[in-house]
Amino acid sequence: MTALAALWTAAPAATRSPNVPFGERASLRIEKTTLRAQGASPALLTRLDGSAFRYFRLLANQFSARVCFGFRDLQWRLPAVAVHGDAHLEQFVITRQSYGLEDFDRAGFGPAVVDLVRYAASLHLACREVGWRCNSDQAVAAYFDAYHAALEGPITRTAPSLVGRLRAEPQESETWLQWAESLMLPLPAPEEEELRKGWGRFVRLMQDTRPERTEAFYRIVRVGRLVIGLGSALEPKMLIRIAGPSARSDDDVVLEARLAARPSGRECVLRPLNGGPLHALLWTVLLGPRLPDVFGFVPGDDAREAPEFWVQSWDPGYRELSLADPGSQSDVNELAVDAGHQLAGLSWTQFPAPLRGHQRFAQLRAFEMTSDRARRLARDLAAETVTAWERFRKQR
Repeated sequence: MTALAALWTAAPAATRSPNVPFGERASLRIEKTTLRAQGASPALLTRLDGSAFRYFRLLANQFSARVCFGFRDLQWRLPAVAVHGDAHLEQFVITRQSYGLEDFDRAGFGPAVVDLVRYAASLHLACREVGWRCNSDQAVAAYFDAYHAALEGPITRTAPSLVGRLRAEPQESETWLQWAESLMLPLPAPEEEELRKGWGRFVRLMQDTRPERTEAFYRIVRVGRLVIGLGSALEPKMLIRIAGPSARSDDDVVLEARLAARPSGRECVLRPLNGGPLHALLWTVLLGPRLPDVFGFVPGDDAREAPEFWVQSWDPGYRELSLADPGSQSDVNELAVDAGHQLAGLSWTQFPAPLRGHQRFAQLRAFEMTSDRARRLARDLAAETVTAWERFRKQR
């Protein structure tokens, strides 16, 4: 067994088969003993103890299952659309060129209520934790109104004012690259050796698709393990700094390599059973603000049963939003509006012209059938999440 295949085998079962089948009433309770068995560090458990929102971020698959369970009576009448699968306030990413919800590892085709409920629940939980008076009902109303508006016709997105404020903070290229390197933890020598062995094949495939880039563009400067996030904290990930377009260090490119969770074909949010991690690119096109500059996967030499590492670049200045960033009701409302515009507006407009009107009609009808119940379910699941978290933090 190769080192990278062993890394996959050692990954927690939740990573290898994370989704709850459609129609099951999944529990929002998580046991600390289970997380420890999956490799959770004491530091991660301490972070989860400190915030119901952080605990909520572990529950993407349980939320999808619960939403589909809650709408099982309408299953046949809800069209399959492109859904993010884990939309929440802290999935908002700002770079020098783009902004919006990212991280499409759990994206797929399913009922739109999955995103409606998940993001709305995140607003309820976020407003509970910020250090100023926050009206979650107002933010949820802004989100639903924006989602509906984006179904009624094409929307021109307007950047939330928070984007301009965060971009205005001075950050030189080298400073940002040093920050990215600070996230790299030591990679065991056998794993790094195997990565570099497969890297040559990755580079050759990349040069076939982007022949204007030389082999030197992909020269590895540094590589390390990446431990970041909460929902994906237990998933094997790597961060790779490559030389980029010149010999200068300030135009180096940062790549993230991660193992894409395998679908079972029974989930509420469906992803193709074939094609490996390339599915993430499909939903980046349907839901994302822009394609990554570098993307692909590292081919393995053997262990064909082991998934391959999906690779995509971080745009310069990449920064994930945290609950500490919004400072007012207006900030949260604007983020909610942009999420509604992105999740509803970028999907149906990608359909071929002859089908676009029919798809839009189906989504509008589904929204009218589900929106009131989705608002109630978002509030209920947010409250249930708090109860589950309070139980969780009492465990040893």
